Amino acid sequence: MAAFAAFTQASEQLQHRYEALQEQLGRLQNELQVVLEAVPFAIWVLGAEGELRFTNRPEGLAGQFTDGPPPWAPGAPEGLRTFLDAAGRERYLEQETRPTEAGRIITLRDITEAHLRAQQAHREQRLQAMGLMAAELAHEIRNPLGSLSLFAGMLVQDLQFLPAQMELAEHIQASVQRLNTLVTNTLTFTRDIVPKPRPIGLHEFWEAARKGSNLPERLAWQNRLPADATWFADPDLLRQVAVNLLQNAARSMEGRPGPTLAIAAVAEEVDGRRHWDVCVEDNGCGIAPEALARIFDPFYTTFGGGTGLGLAVSHRILAAHKGLINVESKPGHGTQVHLRLPAEE
Repeated sequence: MAAFAAFTQASEQLQHRYEALQEQLGRLQNELQVVLEAVPFAIWVLGAEGELRFTNRPEGLAGQFTDGPPPWAPGAPEGLRTFLDAAGRERYLEQETRPTEAGRIITLRDITEAHLRAQQAHREQRLQAMGLMAAELAHEIRNPLGSLSLFAGMLVQDLQFLPAQMELAEHIQASVQRLNTLVTNTLTFTRDIVPKPRPIGLHEFWEAARKGSNLPERLAWQNRLPADATWFADPDLLRQVAVNLLQNAARSMEGRPGPTLAIAAVAEEVDGRRHWDVCVEDNGCGIAPEALARIFDPFYTTFGGGTGLGLAVSHRILAAHKGLINVESKPGHGTQVHLRLPAEE
């Protein structure tokens, strides 16, 4: 009887310990589930036959991959992936696959911010190198160009009574003036940009930019900017960017049916600071992929007659504000330009 009583007591103690361990295991499982759901990357655990055993994204991903099948499907590429989210914005995701004894684990991490910052830093380094070279060339060209401009003006005056010869001289003078404008724009591009920021109400700012851009009357304008959207930036510098973007958009829609220019904004939290991401969207001709890689290069333009400095200067202005500029485009479907700047000091 004593042995049976001891056995019963030991069994009850083991039962209590087992129940305590079960409760602790349940808590740990719940905590692990919360952690896995909270991590900023997606996880899929697949079995040996590719069957899904666990994921922290049971609702799936809102959007579609543009560079191949989804991560859990056969033939999915590794490394940097391009993803179009539900809002139509392009995201950059890093995919990694790790084998296990019973299958494999796939992780997908959003690296859009780091990728765009790296792109912008690379562009800035390239632009700085080009700017130094362009500044030296511009200074060397400006001196003989001044003499050419002076002598061309004197030649036009001397040939006033010889119309045929004066027309040729005027062509020379116009070409010299165009070269002088190009040199001036080059020196403007290479100068240091020191912003003088202050709060800017985005709705009113872009309405003023539209009026100053001489947009065609037939172009439909849609201003979807929230009333509380603001930038803390230099309005004079940003006005150059806005006018350049609106004029580029208008030119890309020349001859196309139903030209529409829409502007919207979403609030984002970056490094603990509130930002507004403004999207300028048109339904124009779009930009070819090979041209999209070069649109920020100085003197490169897809429009005839332009200097090719508009987007290069815009990039430098955004970089001087610690902001971000990014262009998404598809030939025949239009272009989206994203400008992200802080909302407050």
